[in-house]
Amino acid sequence: MFRVIIADDENRIVKMLAASIPWTKLGLSVASFASDGMEALRLAEEKKADIIITDIRMPGLNGLELCEKLHEANPNIQIILISGYADFSYAQRAIQLGVLGYCLKPVDIQYLQKLLRQAVQNIRREVSLQADTLLDYMEEGEEGPLRRILWKFGFTAPELYLAVSVRMPDCGEALEAGLTVRLGKRKYLYLREKPFPRDAACRLIGESREKGGIGLPPTPIPISQLKEKVSETEIMACQFFITGSSCLTEFPVSTALTEEFFARFQEALTCADSLLAFLQQLRRQNCALLIDIASAYRFYNRMLASPYLGSSPGDDEYFLNGYEQLAENYGSFADVLEEMESCLYLPEPEPQPSQNGSNATSFMKIIKYLNENYEKDVSLKKLSGLFHLNSSYVSFLIKNETGLTYSQYLTELRIGKAKELLTTTDLSLAEISEAVGFNDYFYFIKKFKKVVGVTPGHFT
Repeated sequence: MFRVIIADDENRIVKMLAASIPWTKLGLSVASFASDGMEALRLAEEKKADIIITDIRMPGLNGLELCEKLHEANPNIQIILISGYADFSYAQRAIQLGVLGYCLKPVDIQYLQKLLRQAVQNIRREVSLQADTLLDYMEEGEEGPLRRILWKFGFTAPELYLAVSVRMPDCGEALEAGLTVRLGKRKYLYLREKPFPRDAACRLIGESREKGGIGLPPTPIPISQLKEKVSETEIMACQFFITGSSCLTEFPVSTALTEEFFARFQEALTCADSLLAFLQQLRRQNCALLIDIASAYRFYNRMLASPYLGSSPGDDEYFLNGYEQLAENYGSFADVLEEMESCLYLPEPEPQPSQNGSNATSFMKIIKYLNENYEKDVSLKKLSGLFHLNSSYVSFLIKNETGLTYSQYLTELRIGKAKELLTTTDLSLAEISEAVGFNDYFYFIKKFKKVVGVTPGHFT
C-alpha cells in the first residue's frame, strides 16, 4: 500500500479525514499525522510518504512552502492541498509547484477520493517506469545509473537486502519491502535497506495455497553484485520445484554436492541400464540437498542429449531454453524423473513426412495456433500432443516451411509482438514480457537484445 501523511493544525479535520476515506480500498494507508509544516516534512522523509494531504495555513512551514521542500526531496510525491480560503493566488502557486489538487473546506470527500485515486495511478505509473529503468540498468551492468535510480526510490546505502518470490502474490507489504519490482508472471523482487522479517516470510510460505517459494539471502548485497545476486535468488526461490512443496530458501544449494551429482550422472551415461538405476536411485533420494532448478534444467537437457531418449545429436527442438520452461512443463523434479524413466527405452520414431497437401494443411494449422497462442507455454512437446503429431514431424514442418527451428520461430514471433506493444502501448516492460510469453524478465531482455540488437528499454 502507498503511504499517506495528513497535515493540518485542526485536529477535527485530521480525525474527519482519517475516518471518512476508505484508505485500504484505495490501496492506501495513513502512515502518520502532523500538526505543523516542519513535522510534516520530517514525517514525509521518515515514513517515505507517497502522498501528502496538507492544509495551506499551518505553523512553521505553510502548505506552499512545504510543497517546495517536499518536491526538492522527492519530485514524484503526490500533494493535495486543503484550505478554507478560496484564494486564486494560492491555486496558481499550487499549480506551479506541481500540486495534484486543491480542495476547499469543508472538504468534499468524493472529490478528495477522486484526487487520491489519481495520485495512486500516478505513483503506479511512475514506479513502473522507474522499475523498468532499474531492471534495464541492472541487466546492462551500469552501476552509476543504477545507484542514481535506487536513490530515487529512497535507497542510499551501499548494500541492499533482497528477496524474490515465485508463484506467490505480491509479498511486498508483508515483507516490509522498500521497493517491489515485478519480474514476470507471479515473480517479484523486493529490496530493503534492513534485513527482511524472516518470520513474516515463513508465515507467507505456511499460508501459501499452491506450490511457491521465497529466496531470502540473510546478508546484504553490494550494488555492483545486484544483477548476479537477483538471478541467484530467483533460483533459490524456485527450490519448491525440487522439494515438491512450498519452501523458504536462504542459501544456494551446495556446489560440491551438485558437482558430485553430475559426476555420478556422467558415469551412469555409459549404458541404458546404469542410467535407469541412477534415475531410480534419484527418485528415492532427497534431491533438494543436491540440486536447484538451474541444475535440474542442466540435467534435463543432458538427458535429452543422451542416445537413450531418442533425440538426435544437434537436434535442439526437444531442449528447453531455461529453467522457467522446466517449471512450466512439470509439476516437480520428481515428475521429470518419472517421465525420464518411462521414456528411457521408448525412443521417438523419425518423422514421416506426408504428401505435400497434407504437409501444408498441418503447417497452416500449427502456425495459426502459434500466432493465436504465442503468449502461452507452447513447448514442442505440448504442441505435438495437441495436434496428435510426432514431435520430430512438427519440427520438420516448421523448419521446412520457414527456414527457422521451432524455438527460433516462436522467439521471433514473441519479440515481434513485444516490439509492437513497446511502440503502441504504455505497458511496463515486465507486463510486456509476460504478455508475449516470457515468464522471466531477464530472459526476455537477453532474447530481445539478441534479436533486435538493443534492450527493450533502449528500443524506440
